[in-house]
Amino acid sequence: MTTRAELLGRIRNELNDTGTTKLWADALLQGWIGEAIRDYSERLPREATTTWASVAGQASYVLPADFATALRVEHPAGFYRVYAPLAGGDVLEDTSALCVAVGQQVLTFDVFGGSLLLDPAPDQAGDVITLRYLAVYAEPTADGDVLATPSRDDELLVWLACARALEWIGTDEAKRMRFERQRGVSAQDQARVYAERYREAVELRMRRPRQGRRLVAR
Repeated sequence: MTTRAELLGRIRNELNDTGTTKLWADALLQGWIGEAIRDYSERLPREATTTWASVAGQASYVLPADFATALRVEHPAGFYRVYAPLAGGDVLEDTSALCVAVGQQVLTFDVFGGSLLLDPAPDQAGDVITLRYLAVYAEPTADGDVLATPSRDDELLVWLACARALEWIGTDEAKRMRFERQRGVSAQDQARVYAERYREAVELRMRRPRQGRRLVAR
């Protein structure tokens, strides 16, 4: 498992910024690590599952802090609700042709204001409500924190952080000239190289099929 400090060290090695006088302050690189994790989360979110115990008559359930996108909601057991956001005037759109009907009631869910909303609300307590969702990765707040992103993709974070660092240094003439003397390459050109490496790697991973993404009506 990789810590933020270890990733920061890899970024400095990649940028050849390991001398006594650093071109980039730790705080800048730490910020770009966070930015890289946010971008990675948006493009390659992780799959997660959470559950609640139903409360009779309660339609709203607070979503996990890492929630990004709902994939499937199961409630009651064996029935998968269909996403049906509230339309204008808080009137549900017609989903009768799409939804599973139980006792002539259409089972739907919505996501709003940080909560999962069930319509109709559970009519009894203790039922399991299961949500499959796409989640964002937590950002480290200290150098000793272990990254939540997969270790196999550390290199992607390094590339994106390096791209951001070189884009930034282009506005600092003295540091830009020092970098270009050391590396013999334009900072902006090298930034584009790192950004392209990152995009290509992400696109490759996005083309790989994900498991458990199919909606099933039972």
